[in-house]
Amino acid sequence: GAQTGGGPGVNTKAARIIQAARTAGQTMLSEYDSKRVLKLYGVPTSKEVLVTSQTAARTAASKIGYPVVLKACSADATHKTEKGLVAVGLGTDRALTDAFRTLKSRAGKRYDGDYLVQEMVKGDREIMIGMVRDAQFGPSVMFGLGGIFTEILRDVVFRVAPVRKRD
Repeated sequence: GAQTGGGPGVNTKAARIIQAARTAGQTMLSEYDSKRVLKLYGVPTSKEVLVTSQTAARTAASKIGYPVVLKACSADATHKTEKGLVAVGLGTDRALTDAFRTLKSRAGKRYDGDYLVQEMVKGDREIMIGMVRDAQFGPSVMFGLGGIFTEILRDVVFRVAPVRKRD
């Protein structure tokens, strides 16, 4: 299995994920790849399975356990909620199948990305974390309010990497 918590080999594994994205011409990681990198460094993430078909989505949901969330997943699939590419609280195979068809239709014929089946996690807040390489300050970490309010409230801060707990 993947090592967590910053042990030996973590930087190499994370670098491979990032290099694969660069080789594919991406300037951003998909949600799935971002979480793979975070998990390597010991950051808890939701249970999820990357799928390409309805059948695989149903298999993943039965493994994870209902209810689940279904999302379009591609490095190009940003602002998924606003584009109708997220379905939450799917409690049955039928609901998942219907949602898969709906998301596939909304994504359009040119969408060649995958789909994420995730455990349904409830909480009071959604957060967002990201990284940019600023021309003046170098690698910087972004942290803030996530979900549908990200762009509305713009509650985001940046810190120069590496960050510590107090940051």
